[in-house]
Amino acid sequence: MVITQKYVALLNWIQTHRKWLIPTAMAIILIFLLFSIALHLQHRRQQAREEAIAAKNQAPIAEKATKQPARTAREPRPEKHEQPAGLPPEMIPEGEISTYAAEPSPDEVTRKIEATNSYERKEEEEKIKDVPVVWPLYFFSIMKQEQDTAKVMLDASENGFGVIIVTEISLKRYAGILSAQPGDKVWLAGKISAIDTQGTGQITLVTDYLGFSGQDAPRNVNQER
Repeated sequence: MVITQKYVALLNWIQTHRKWLIPTAMAIILIFLLFSIALHLQHRRQQAREEAIAAKNQAPIAEKATKQPARTAREPRPEKHEQPAGLPPEMIPEGEISTYAAEPSPDEVTRKIEATNSYERKEEEEKIKDVPVVWPLYFFSIMKQEQDTAKVMLDASENGFGVIIVTEISLKRYAGILSAQPGDKVWLAGKISAIDTQGTGQITLVTDYLGFSGQDAPRNVNQER
């Protein structure tokens, strides 16, 4: 009974003072909402400021890591462009031997591209393209033969599980490639034109010069220049 009387008294009090209670309640709710929004915006600004500082601190490191290898790959490096051991004699004209380098190797090329994220990959591929290399490879098969050219597949590893190298060989200059057997060691000097990192990786090479290693040389080698 006492509780009911208090409840009725409270209702009567609210009814009497409703003219100022409702605006006051709305004002309190509005103040609370504005305060919450202000806190949220302050948190966002603080987070953005911290991210900007972190990005600024990381920029020099990232620039050094991504740009320095590219500059090194394209800069003349006479000490790196010596004739690789085992390169067939007279495969490359004497005046052009220094143009081609054994590095980066096929494995290094694919690892470098695979290590970049999707945003940097295209830019990194463009930097590596047209780099002149000379690689010892292992013949795998003739993929396609036409009148004057043959599309050839080779492997960077003797065990057959390395990076695949695909190139087009001029049969007018190197008809001996048609007599090559799987596993024969073949040297290619040329420029990188495309890289695919799927599986063990595949590199397309534009071949300038070809040579066979010693006992792997086919009997009907034709290397007219």
